[in-house]
Amino acid sequence: MRSSLVTLEEVIAHRPIGGRRDEMVAQVGPAMTGRPRRYAPRERTKRPLESSLSANAPPSTPHLSPIAHEEGWYLPSPLASRLHQKSALGKPTNDGGIVLTAEEVMFAHWYRHVPLPSGDAWFSHQCSIEPRFPQRIIAMDVMRNGGERVVPAVQVSERFPSLSEQTWAIRWERAVNWMKHPGYSQVRVQHARDPVHWIELMEWVESVTNHEHIAELCVIDDEFDATVYRLSVESPSGDQITIESLTSDEQANIRQSLNQSVSMDDGCFLSQENESWPLPSFGVEHFSGRYLRHEEVRYLQGSGQDDNTLIFADLVQRGLILRPGFKYGCRWRAYATDVEIEHAPWLVQPTEQAPSNWEEVCLAVRLAEGVNKQWLCAIPLDERIVYLRIHRTG
Repeated sequence: MRSSLVTLEEVIAHRPIGGRRDEMVAQVGPAMTGRPRRYAPRERTKRPLESSLSANAPPSTPHLSPIAHEEGWYLPSPLASRLHQKSALGKPTNDGGIVLTAEEVMFAHWYRHVPLPSGDAWFSHQCSIEPRFPQRIIAMDVMRNGGERVVPAVQVSERFPSLSEQTWAIRWERAVNWMKHPGYSQVRVQHARDPVHWIELMEWVESVTNHEHIAELCVIDDEFDATVYRLSVESPSGDQITIESLTSDEQANIRQSLNQSVSMDDGCFLSQENESWPLPSFGVEHFSGRYLRHEEVRYLQGSGQDDNTLIFADLVQRGLILRPGFKYGCRWRAYATDVEIEHAPWLVQPTEQAPSNWEEVCLAVRLAEGVNKQWLCAIPLDERIVYLRIHRTG
């Protein structure tokens, strides 16, 4: 019995010249599209205990289990020297052994065939005395992916005596000698629901930068999945005329125009476009005139001293054009040059309106990077405004 579905060739043969494409598609229907495509979800890492995650075969003679030590968990030589020199695990002791942190014990167990001190009981005990232990071992696993060396800060405190208390580990790239290289980045671990304290976070980033390191932050969610961010201080700037560069006559013209403006909801309107308006970055042309937002008017009139006003002033003095960021879930989108020439490179959010936890940060950053923009948090700090960029790297 012949199928009632027509073929593509039949449709093309009988389609009248000038026929509509959607009519052809409607006739072909499932014959062209087939079954709905099914996507297989990615496999979730379960990290079972008492099971190796290494692709290498275990040694013919099993390794010794670490034993309790006043500074952590002890392993003797010769295994100790191999783990320390090649895998950057443990802190050397005088007798040639090493002392591991608890997260290093788990990494050595999963990837170097080192037995746990007492199996499941050891893991449960570590979780009971340190609730953030699971987050740290996930961070160790993820950040060491691809052969990177990630060493808990406590293990290299003599090499880096002035590290911030918020730094959990130092990371080295796989191609360098970690025992001689000064380090690539400092790593911090957070839970997805942890609150974000913006000033403290900014101070940590500056401390990391002073060590000539990159600031990296590993956020662990309730699924024990990790998202890695890179944090940096940015200095956005543009090519727009600033009010400070205008002549006294041009500044007087601005004041006169504002005095003659018509008040509107959250702004004012200059009813006739003034060709001599000297600040093209302020206001938008509309209704055969120019509309200025309230924050633009306040700045031009020199009124207001709250944080948002100070941030606005700092941004426009950098030569940027500021437009509302409503469509992107932020306060401003910032342009380096004319809005008709380029898209806004930055989305700027003052700390007053910034995310309060890392779940909200994830949402803001993902939205910004989904539209090819950098997400910046504007932070008043020590009588200056600093711009913290958070960029997702993994």
